[in-house]
Amino acid sequence: MQISCPKCSTALSVTEEHLGQQVQCPACQSRFAVPNEVASSGGGASKNPERTGWEEGDHANVSFGKSLLIGAGISILFLFMMFPFKSTRLGELFLDRGWVNWTETFLFCWGIVILVMKWKKNQSQSQAVLLNLFPEHLGKEIHAGNVGEFIDNIYRVPLTLRDSLIVNRIRKALELFESRTNNGEVGAYLNTQSDIDANRSSGSYSLVRVFLWAIPILGFIGTVIGLSVAVGSLSMGDNADPEALKSSINSLTSGLGTAFDTTLLGLVLSILMSFPLAAVQKKEDETLTMIDAFCVEELLPKLNDSRTLVGDELIQQADSIPQLVASLARAHETFLVNLNESTRQMTYVGELMQDRLDDHKKVVEDSFTDAVSRMSKSS
Repeated sequence: MQISCPKCSTALSVTEEHLGQQVQCPACQSRFAVPNEVASSGGGASKNPERTGWEEGDHANVSFGKSLLIGAGISILFLFMMFPFKSTRLGELFLDRGWVNWTETFLFCWGIVILVMKWKKNQSQSQAVLLNLFPEHLGKEIHAGNVGEFIDNIYRVPLTLRDSLIVNRIRKALELFESRTNNGEVGAYLNTQSDIDANRSSGSYSLVRVFLWAIPILGFIGTVIGLSVAVGSLSMGDNADPEALKSSINSLTSGLGTAFDTTLLGLVLSILMSFPLAAVQKKEDETLTMIDAFCVEELLPKLNDSRTLVGDELIQQADSIPQLVASLARAHETFLVNLNESTRQMTYVGELMQDRLDDHKKVVEDSFTDAVSRMSKSS
């Protein structure tokens, strides 16, 4: 069922479960209620615009530089916000443990920024599924005669949603069908593009996975550094003086506590990052699956490669078949007439030759009889 956004007039496709519900327009982001009854829209096809295409962006990877700057800014702001709490246990954990904890905080903030930017990209991809890419007034099936109209309809999608995974995939599939008119090739293309998008999506989380691995490793490095410093302070004490030895032991235990704080912070931050990473990746996988299902359930059943231009021309020329049959009948009749005339002429020639042979035979017989008679008389 088709509706139009009351604010930007973008054509949208809804199902029965959306009736009476509040939906958000993927083009202008405004929310409106879907009527309980939606009438089927009609109308003729508009004039085909020139197909200039558009530059496709990276729908999986976020901007490296942008995420780095935002992550650095958030981490610095967070550390400044911890200064009023410096005397507390939490403040000491972030501010008094040196560069290791600062680096862990920076990597954590950078990873969270990447996940937030990925989530926003995925949200726009999910909204693009609501677009009405196959208007019913253009036809219930797509064949060689109307595939151009469906492609032109895609070019009329708002610019904010035109460059999306589902729109790009369907546009390329229809353009392939327009040039090849083969359902098998379109299905193979969709499968290949699905694998490419899945691999690209999986690879876009590589940097976050590196952070997830590096943060606890940095914690262990900080622990080793703290242990070495603590043991060094113990060795520098005067072992002969009990008070000095006691002070060194206190410094050692304090240093050990400080050293293990880096590992504690690294493990906690890695755990806090793993949950949103799994949630965002799961949501993106669901979006890709939804796009694959849409192409298989909505696009492929509409493609009809049996209605080729040759077949349409034969149907259009069906009215001339009786004239063709009549012409063949007249030609056959003329052939029979000519054949009868040729047979008559050959019969006449045969009879004429037979008469001449009979006359010649009679002359020969008379000549032979006359010669025999003369020979008998001379004997």
